[in-house]
Amino acid sequence: MQLNWTATGMNFGVEATPSVNGPWLPVQDSMPPGFQQMTVLQSGPMQFFHLRQAP
Repeated sequence: MQLNWTATGMNFGVEATPSVNGPWLPVQDSMPPGFQQMTVLQSGPMQFFHLRQAP
């Protein structure tokens, strides 16, 4: 699955969880600055994803 987002001038980290209530965990430890696309392998149970603004 490919995740894409628009975020000019901001950095975000992708987090996932099998339940919408969390706990939310990073999908990847670090994202290059300005990175706006990620490919996630589909395995296991359904996952929810969201973006968290990185410092």
